[in-house]
Amino acid sequence: MRKVLKGQWGEKADTAWEFYLSESLPTDIEVSAVMGLAFWKDKIFLTRTKRGWEIPGGHLENEETVEECLLRELSEEIGAGSVRSSKLFGFRKIYNPDRKVNGTEGKQYPRNTLVPYYLIELDKEPTGANAEDCFESKGYDIYDNVIANSHDFSLILMGHCRREN
Repeated sequence: MRKVLKGQWGEKADTAWEFYLSESLPTDIEVSAVMGLAFWKDKIFLTRTKRGWEIPGGHLENEETVEECLLRELSEEIGAGSVRSSKLFGFRKIYNPDRKVNGTEGKQYPRNTLVPYYLIELDKEPTGANAEDCFESKGYDIYDNVIANSHDFSLILMGHCRREN
């Protein structure tokens, strides 16, 4: 496990995060969401939301496993049918001292939480976004400007490099 990125969110930048490259998750912190960097052939599939183009994923629903959430989010956000393989490549550790509330779901976030990031190999080309908060989804080459301008660019690049190795 190696920390490779860090940053902050929020108007007052009071929610901090760190990204670790890892093939396993710590067991002492709750997972609140999951993200899947999805590949079909040489294309990376992203979804466009109000935040811009990003890696598909989202929050776990009640009594949902990480794997169930990942498959549901990939289906909703890019129209993925079946997954050939998935492999953890890292996780974001989030420090939320004020316990912010998720605006969409109205649930309070835990003080400390994890968001695992998986490399996903799809069996077939996704059919497109069908979630209310996703405007569209599309596959891009790693050199495309959409990838370069995504706020997830660093994570996409790291995942792509891990996939190639």
